[in-house]
Amino acid sequence: MDANIALIDTGSPSRGMHPCLCTGRIQETGDVVTLVFKRADGRAFDFLAGQFVTIRFSSGGQTYSRVFTIASPPTRADRIALTIKAAADGRATRILHDHFGEGSAVEISDAGGDFTLEGRAVEKALFLCAGSGITPLMSMVRDLHDNGEDLDVAFIQCARTPDDILFGHELRMLSESMPKLRVETVCSQASGSPDPRVIGRLDMARLARLVPDATARAVFLCGPAGFMQTMRRHMVELGVPAGRIFEEAFGAVLATAKRMSPTAKAIVAFERSGVRCEAGDNATILELAEAEGVYIDTSCRMGVCGTCKVKLLEGEVDLNDMGGLSDMERQDGFILACCSTPRGDIAIDL
Repeated sequence: MDANIALIDTGSPSRGMHPCLCTGRIQETGDVVTLVFKRADGRAFDFLAGQFVTIRFSSGGQTYSRVFTIASPPTRADRIALTIKAAADGRATRILHDHFGEGSAVEISDAGGDFTLEGRAVEKALFLCAGSGITPLMSMVRDLHDNGEDLDVAFIQCARTPDDILFGHELRMLSESMPKLRVETVCSQASGSPDPRVIGRLDMARLARLVPDATARAVFLCGPAGFMQTMRRHMVELGVPAGRIFEEAFGAVLATAKRMSPTAKAIVAFERSGVRCEAGDNATILELAEAEGVYIDTSCRMGVCGTCKVKLLEGEVDLNDMGGLSDMERQDGFILACCSTPRGDIAIDL
């Protein structure tokens, strides 16, 4: 990466977004980088360990919005660290990897999400993650360390190879200073590692060996969708009550949405844009808007972050969100474009 990276102009800040500057960059592995940001106004960030933010930036005349969980703890609120994996087909993460460094400008939203220890009576915990799903759990364990908490935590990280392990040295150091933190790493493939004990997939038998008291723990689970589905099933089969399994929503599989009949041809009107289009092929309102050149700010595309909130003026939609709207916003007629499909003719305030 060019050390003299140019400032990326985000334009005027949007409501709920804060201009921020990158103050540091750490190359964690070949395809994972940590970017550190501070607010341009000098204020501290306000978040709970385990929460996420939306980051928005412009490059090449195009605006990108993506959601990332915060890896740093709220005890160090003068900055936040976002640990980002470069997706194979992800242009936005590729730009962040290849062109972002000290001085790069972005907008960052207020934090959201309830994948946290806050408000939960947890006596013993299991932190179970794969890949970059480690980030909210690192925020939690760093926060526990900084606050001198002695929560009993079994921390299991799954990685593809030993070269892909994230924060391995830091976790070893934390476990030395936190007597009740036990760290285990499981890699599915070898890469010259001298320790064969870390090689192999994390199946139910290995889980039972690594965490024999799993039924007494609250489980915090984060990683790719397939990993979370498998681990949740293993946890339930081991006897962990479903109500004590908490999952980071990103990558989760949405419930199948109710869809219109293929023969139904609803009209979607984007009123302020003066655009009307015919809905078809089970497209969401966001997909229809993008096809017609109507800009809707978006990020997670899963109904989690609330970035694509728009107001429904007329008609009804099937809304299959994952908590991205408050009850008050629903009552005021807001929907999420990324996970709403029209039941008939509708009008959007956009």
